[in-house]
Amino acid sequence: MPDSKEQDLNCKIVVGTVSINSVDDSLAVLREIAQKYAMTIQAMDAGLVAGEEHITSAVKKAIRAVEKRKSITSDLGLEILLYAAGKRQIERALTMGVTEGDKKVAIVIVDARGEKNLELAAEEVRRKTGLKEEPIRDLELEVEHNEHKRDKLKKFFAITEEELNAVGEHKLKMLVLERVALLDVLK
Repeated sequence: MPDSKEQDLNCKIVVGTVSINSVDDSLAVLREIAQKYAMTIQAMDAGLVAGEEHITSAVKKAIRAVEKRKSITSDLGLEILLYAAGKRQIERALTMGVTEGDKKVAIVIVDARGEKNLELAAEEVRRKTGLKEEPIRDLELEVEHNEHKRDKLKKFFAITEEELNAVGEHKLKMLVLERVALLDVLK
């Protein structure tokens, strides 16, 4: 049974490791699945995701921006990536996307109309990408205890030591979520 966040948003997040030989080919597979199910599918580098709330916040804001016709782009998947990255520039947001190699990814599947069963699309994503699924809780900073990920997040989101000293190192996720929220202000 989907959790309440999935029901409210009608989105599903699939986390795991994939082997990406060609970014273009991998994205083409996801586009094909998205078209088949009339959904939006966006893949992200899990190392730049501060947790489930980071993705769901980006999805909510992207859907709202598209619905209010205040989006930067007309593509919901790209709008989600812009919010998740907290960046207005598409080129900079794309650096949060997937790259070649064996990578841990977070793939979000969204049915903005809330009409479809996401699990069918998620199963096809798992099968066609060869994703070795991991629990979604592994995205959380508190669970991972990974200094490399924390450093990567600080650099990507331009979070300064002064900010962390002011709120405490344990509030890194909050600062990332703040960057997601600030994109609305920057538009």
